[in-house]
Parts: sequence; C-alpha cells; structure tokens
Amino acid sequence: MATQIGLLRISGTVDGICFYRIGTAYYAKKKSSLSGERVRKDPAFAETRRHSKRMGNASKTASLIYRQTVPKEERCREKYREVVGMVMRELAKDAHHIK
Repeated sequence: MATQIGLLRISGTVDGICFYRIGTAYYAKKKSSLSGERVRKDPAFAETRRHSKRMGNASKTASLIYRQTVPKEERCREKYREVVGMVMRELAKDAHHIK
C-alpha cells in the first residue's frame, strides 16, 4: 500500500490502480483480482462466508445491546467494537458447547 503525496489526491481506480482515502490519509494499491462473486460462490471461501455470517449476527446483536446500555454521550467506535467482541466471544462459547 502506497501513500499518496502531493497537492492532488484522488479516489477511484485508474489503469488497475485503486486510489482511496482512510480517515485523512490517501493511499494507492494494485487492483485485486478477487471478485465478490468468487467469494460468494467458490468453495475455497466457505470459511470466509461462515465467519462473515457470524460477524454479521454478532454486529446486529451488539448494536441492540450497545444502544440500550451505552449513554449517547459516551458512544464511540471503540466502545461499539468492545461490545461486538464480547458478543463474538459468547457466540463462540455457544458454538463450542453445541458441538
């Protein structure tokens, strides 16, 4: 991953190079050959899909818990990620006990 420097900073893809921004920094990288369709259908990505589904379920549950337990003035990304982590650990425990 390369950092964009200079006065002109861009986002998008040009000639197989992806330009993007994360926060206030701009980066460039080679376009991936991996497509979304391949991740959705290829058996090689079965574990990726399984973990993605688990993360989606944990995020939905964590969102409900987060909104009900964390006061609005204390909400931040870090606290939300903590709640997601706690939910993920509990789901992993449950999955382990079911087997």
